Amino acid sequence: MNRKEKKYYLELLNREKERIFKNLGYLREGIESGEKGIPTHIADYGTDEFEKGLGIDISDEERKILEKINLAIEKLEKNTYGTCEACGKKIGASRLRALPYARYCIRCQREKEKGGR
Repeated sequence: MNRKEKKYYLELLNREKERIFKNLGYLREGIESGEKGIPTHIADYGTDEFEKGLGIDISDEERKILEKINLAIEKLEKNTYGTCEACGKKIGASRLRALPYARYCIRCQREKEKGGR
């Protein structure tokens, strides 16, 4: 991978990271400001609890993506970025553009999702 490609993927990864940080800030504000006291109707209570749970779940998923992004940045620095962790083959450029923190090529990802690896 040449210097220009590395710069391109690093910018993609950093943009994704920035988007997540903005999302997490928004969710954190929403959860903190969502403390409205005791709801007046039992159905409102369920909705409030559901929304809080959803915010926490999304934050956890975003946290996992941040870990993958940081790993991808490390791989860029070590010149191992874009190599499938399962088969060792090159991950396609179109896949990396769509999912810059991809760890597996399409074939291995499908196998992994089927439970093959």
